[in-house]
Amino acid sequence: MYIESVVVSGPDRRDASVYFTKGANVVQGGSNTGKSYIVQCIKFALGSNTPPKTIDESLGYTTVRVKFINDDATSFTIERGLSASSKPTFYDESGEVQVLGVKHNPTKMNSISNQILDRLGLNGKLLLKGTTSLNNASFSLRDFEKVFLMDETRIVADYSPLGTGQNDGATKEKSILKLLLTGKDDAGVKQAKKELASKGALRHRVAAVEDIIRQFYPDDDAAEALELQKLNSFTAQVALRLGVAENELEGAFHSSEDLFTQKANQLSELESVEGKLAEDKALLDRFDMLGQKYESDRQRLQGIEQAAVLLDGSDAVLCPTCGNHFDSESCTTDVEDIKKGVSFELNRISKNIHELAEAQGSLTAAIERNASSAEATKTSIAALERLISSEIQDSVQAVSDLKELASCLRQDKSALERRVADKVRLKGELKRLGILLLEEQNTYMPESFEETAQPLVKEIEAILKRWSFPNYSPVTFNFATRDITIGGSARGNFGKGYRAIASAAFALGLMNLLKLSGRHPGFVVLDSPLTTYKEGDPEPGEEDKEVAEDMIYAFYQDIADNFKDSQVIVFENKEPDTAIIPHLNYEHFTKSRGNGRYGFFPLKN
Repeated sequence: MYIESVVVSGPDRRDASVYFTKGANVVQGGSNTGKSYIVQCIKFALGSNTPPKTIDESLGYTTVRVKFINDDATSFTIERGLSASSKPTFYDESGEVQVLGVKHNPTKMNSISNQILDRLGLNGKLLLKGTTSLNNASFSLRDFEKVFLMDETRIVADYSPLGTGQNDGATKEKSILKLLLTGKDDAGVKQAKKELASKGALRHRVAAVEDIIRQFYPDDDAAEALELQKLNSFTAQVALRLGVAENELEGAFHSSEDLFTQKANQLSELESVEGKLAEDKALLDRFDMLGQKYESDRQRLQGIEQAAVLLDGSDAVLCPTCGNHFDSESCTTDVEDIKKGVSFELNRISKNIHELAEAQGSLTAAIERNASSAEATKTSIAALERLISSEIQDSVQAVSDLKELASCLRQDKSALERRVADKVRLKGELKRLGILLLEEQNTYMPESFEETAQPLVKEIEAILKRWSFPNYSPVTFNFATRDITIGGSARGNFGKGYRAIASAAFALGLMNLLKLSGRHPGFVVLDSPLTTYKEGDPEPGEEDKEVAEDMIYAFYQDIADNFKDSQVIVFENKEPDTAIIPHLNYEHFTKSRGNGRYGFFPLKN
């Protein structure tokens, strides 16, 4: 793929735009003409968290759009608002629109990083960050961007082009280079990490088991075994004594059989008497109720008798029976007959009351006799119980005491046996964990890829030769610094000018090598690769001198002639030779209001 255009727009603003083609592209101009702003726009569209730095000319502009052309001539555009919190919008040629995130997620396609890396077959790849800790991270576009989008700070950096200059980045930088050169990532580190975590968990478990044994089972094994032996002996002795005591108790029961028989007879007799008492008391209650009824009837009859006497002596009162006056002609009721009947009933009821009183007296006497008999029987039973108790009490107490002692011994023995068994299990678990810890762990060793770096350094050396880089040979790769050495000197030891040119050669050589396997986007952006270069003896640590026109000429001529199948975008202060400009897609920012294009942003009227 390659970048076709970068367009920045805003309300009531003329678009600021720059267009590129496949092959060599050069945007040349002085400082503060917007060249670096364009580089920042490209980085921001590709998912950087930092928007382009605000400059006076950019005020009022709100959106950046970068259009890319795929190798099959299809295209896609990334649009993003010029603020740190904005999310990029992805426009496919087919019309599909997706709002994407900027954070890489290896399991989803919801970020710019995923979209670009997926096109290169590099999405979901894993990087090794630490050989001891086995820390790892997903390969993201931010990791790759360092070697195809070099701003003016990175291009002169004295640390590896693959990293950020951090002391702990060595392992990750090697992992990135291995992935790019071989297509193989460090996915095996995940399993090794799990095993390492498992070992850590085992060590924690060993420490926990040892702490439990030390804290809760501090006794010596021999002392516990002796204590258990003593408990077994005591238990056996108590069991023998209990058997003897139970036999003695059984004998005592046999010798007291007559007493038990007497007690049983007495209990039976008591039950009979108490039953009779209950019956008599219930009958006496019924007699009381009958007596109350007799008394009620007697009082009623006496009332009738008095009423008859009153009726017999009064002519004004009407007969309650027929309602007429008491005379022979009008009333058929005979008051004398009433008197006689009432007198007869009174005599009969009085006789019944007398007979009932005699029966109540007789029943009360029987109840008193039975109550007295019951009390006597209870006293006799109590005496028998005391006698029986005195006969077997000692034997019962002895059996009870021995049973309680036997129960306590069983509990102590069971608790000690459980304690010993738990301790044995814990020690067995400790031994098992120790064996697991001694088992060899499958350590993760990153695959060697030194040989695959040879084609890369050959490609870089060929580029430096074409650029007339002094003492360009041999170019080698130092895996300790993850950087190239040129003519025996580390790239980072050169002055800024040589470092910048060497960084550009590294990025272009890597693109030439990786595009054969499809693992490169196909474009390289270089910000100011020549500005700091000055001619001189390229010895490490020495400052560069005058501008070397032959180096600049060779650089521009080479990117025009040898990168037609890919894209190189150069932002530079140094102007190409006029003879080369026709072979470039060339944009010149004049920084002059009346001469050509002033800069990236249109001049305000």
